[in-house]
Amino acid sequence: MSRRSLNLGLAVALGAALHAAPARPAGAQTIPAVVGAAGGFVAGTYTMAAIYVTKARVGHYLFSLHDALTITPEILPVVAGPVAGGWLGAESKVALGRAAGWGAVGFFGGAALGVTAGHLIWRSDEGRWAGAIIGSAAGMLAGVVLGARDGFADDSGPAAPTPLFSISIPLGGGR
Repeated sequence: MSRRSLNLGLAVALGAALHAAPARPAGAQTIPAVVGAAGGFVAGTYTMAAIYVTKARVGHYLFSLHDALTITPEILPVVAGPVAGGWLGAESKVALGRAAGWGAVGFFGGAALGVTAGHLIWRSDEGRWAGAIIGSAAGMLAGVVLGARDGFADDSGPAAPTPLFSISIPLGGGR
C-alpha cells in the first residue's frame, strides 16, 4: 500500500472522527453517509490487501493480473466496506466518528503488535512488514466494530426527530 493511500485513509478516518455530532434529520445524513462509504472503501481495500498478504505468507500467491481480477471471496471487504460505512454514516454520525477514531487506534496498535508477531513467526524482514499489515488490518476492523457499537450505545445526544408522515408497504409473506 502506498504512503499516499495510507494518508488518504487516515485523513478520512480523522475527518469523520472530528466531525462527530448527534443524529440529524435524514436529509442531513448525506455527507456522513458519503464519508462513511469512502472510509469503508479504504478500509475494505486495505483489508483485502491484508488477506492477500496472509495468503502469500502461507504459500498462495497471485501469479498474474488475471488472478487479482478474478472475483473471489477475498474481494468481499471492498464491496462490504462502502456499504457498511455508508449505512453507519446515515444511521449515526456519533457511531461513524467513534468507529473511525477507534479504527485508527486499532490500526496503529495492530501494526505495532503485528511487527513483533511477524518477526517471531516468520523470522525474516518480510515477516515484519507482513505482520504489520495483517495486524493493522485486524486491529482496524476490531476498532471499527467496537467504536460503532459504542457510538450506537451512546444515547446522550438529543432524540432523533419523529417523522410527520410514514408509509408502510407490505410485500407479502406475513400473516
